[in-house]
Amino acid sequence: MNEKPAVLVFSTAYFPFVGGAEVAIEQVANRLKNRFDFVIFTSRMRRDLPKREVRNEGLVVRIGFGNKFDKFLLPVFGALAAHKFKKNKQKIILWGMDLSFGALAAALFKFFNQKIPFVFTIEYGYGDKRVASGRLGVIGLTFRFILMQSDYITAISNYLLNLCKQYGYIGEEAVIHNGVDIEKFTNQESRTGNHVIISTSRRVYKNGLDILEKAFEIVKKKFPDAELKIVSDVPYDELPKYLWKADIFARPSRSEGMGNAFVEALVAGLPIVGTPVGGILDIIRDGETGLFAKVDDPKDLADKIKILLADKALARKIVENGKKMVEERFSWNKIAAQYAETFNFQLNVKKRVLIATGIFPPEGGGPATYSKILLDELPKENLGVRVLNFGSVKKLPKGISHIIYFIKALQLGKNANIIFAQDTVSAGLPAMLAAKVLRKKFILKIVGDYAWEQGVQRFGVKEVLDDFLKNKYSWEVELLRKIERWVANRADKIIVPSKYLRGVVEKWGIKPEKIYVVYNAFDAPELYISKENARKQLGISEKILVSAGRDVPWKGFQTLRDLMQEISRQIPNAKLFILSNEPREKLLLYLRAADIFVLNTAYEGFSHLILEAMSLGVPVVTTDAGGNPELIKDGKEGFLVKFNDKEALKTKILEIFKNPLLAEKLAKSAREKSTQFSKERMINGTIKIIENL
Repeated sequence: MNEKPAVLVFSTAYFPFVGGAEVAIEQVANRLKNRFDFVIFTSRMRRDLPKREVRNEGLVVRIGFGNKFDKFLLPVFGALAAHKFKKNKQKIILWGMDLSFGALAAALFKFFNQKIPFVFTIEYGYGDKRVASGRLGVIGLTFRFILMQSDYITAISNYLLNLCKQYGYIGEEAVIHNGVDIEKFTNQESRTGNHVIISTSRRVYKNGLDILEKAFEIVKKKFPDAELKIVSDVPYDELPKYLWKADIFARPSRSEGMGNAFVEALVAGLPIVGTPVGGILDIIRDGETGLFAKVDDPKDLADKIKILLADKALARKIVENGKKMVEERFSWNKIAAQYAETFNFQLNVKKRVLIATGIFPPEGGGPATYSKILLDELPKENLGVRVLNFGSVKKLPKGISHIIYFIKALQLGKNANIIFAQDTVSAGLPAMLAAKVLRKKFILKIVGDYAWEQGVQRFGVKEVLDDFLKNKYSWEVELLRKIERWVANRADKIIVPSKYLRGVVEKWGIKPEKIYVVYNAFDAPELYISKENARKQLGISEKILVSAGRDVPWKGFQTLRDLMQEISRQIPNAKLFILSNEPREKLLLYLRAADIFVLNTAYEGFSHLILEAMSLGVPVVTTDAGGNPELIKDGKEGFLVKFNDKEALKTKILEIFKNPLLAEKLAKSAREKSTQFSKERMINGTIKIIENL
């Protein structure tokens, strides 16, 4: 019989010291103890507490001498105590609770035991300002260290999950709210009806009780019999009795990680008033599951309390909607099941992949889109994923940014089996060096010739890519060429998005057997608007040509501008729109409205723009450069011409404008062809390469 895996839990405090984090550990462990052995490492903090205690949910190991300074000992001595359990278990997972000394202990343990997975749960309720500057910046540094060691992040609110992302975490993640014991808090007593306002809140600045007390003085003027009860220091099991004797729950928080007290109040049958900060936004839908009051505004808070005291129908509606929401999202059974799924996944990851990319959403661009797809899809195949974005160091001076990125790649790469770089230079060079230092497998994706692109934009290169490959240029261009080829030569496998690019990379001197063609994923845009309505929305009545892309020399936009005078002689109402650096929503709207999409490009590795136009049923005129012939067969899905061939461009554009049946035929074939470039095809091809490495 296989032994149960062990979950080593690290929490600064634990029972009898009770807060949201402690309740979460107890509730989850009690429900999962038949599947996992839970060992909870915490600060002792009182001499009368035993150093080891067997509780219903698992073993509690308390660190320290029994005073308030024990929490400072927890990071080191907690990690050392946990080391003993490593020898007794084949399967271990670390669970660090909150931005605290406990989670720091888990992160330190992880630092020296990289193969043991680490799940970090953030419940921090003191706001992002406290994270940034608290304890002279030590809290922020600790936070970054914990995130760096984490394999998976759970957050009790979307606000806290976004906070992790602000501090550089890009990886597997989930919002798993804290729950509530529905049976415990469901009202067992009748209401007094005496206008009792309650707040079960500690007297700390973030909870805004000073604002509540000022608001209550205003409420008393209209409701003289109103009472205010602030319940701060009572045993957790006693809280329901206080809530059952109240009429309204209010907490004007200045910051909030989630706000369990709001959820408990709803289950107890109370309408709630809160502020639109932090995790409260996940609980209150204004007017539906509670009311929002302005932060630090006693008058507005008083107005919202008076509304609920006077409008019993609204109060009932809020309670009814709130209870439904709690059952759907805050049940401990469902929450425990989510943690079980998370723990099991982390214990059974086949390989871990560090994706090194130059850009990541919300930035646009192929590598950003591709990296996000990998992050979303690879875990479905039991592959662990972290992403290291060069954007996190982009503001630093050149050279220094690459050094810092290399150091980050070393830190994150320790826990990876494979480092997968999305370009050859900015992310690729430091990622390759980190892979070699750590002796990890290295995969490189090449979507273009960086030396050529930089040469055209910065160093006076005029030739198209095919000619560039045959010639010599300035020392700056040749240096970039040497770097990208040096990085490519040291890759274990190379992925390119087109057969054309495979040929380019082969000309670099790379062995063909290392190069794999995996077409990029393409999800057809979902636009629920007709061509006619798109044109109305944009105020367009003319025949229109649309072109798009970065405003770089090889896109040939000036040639299109020059052509329009000749085209207008035969199609008087023809108009050209060139879109560069526009929001994607706007670009897609113009594509939907377009009569023709034209891309006069000297180079294209694999064009998402062309595919988007094809999927939207827009006839395409483009060049036979790069990977374009792999998307379009001349005369079938569109027309192919030579770069900057004005006469050919004009002829094909006019042919489509003058022949609606031809335009419809090209559009139909293009739509059918675009469906071949599916996300599933790209993911399956990529996974095969990863698993066989």
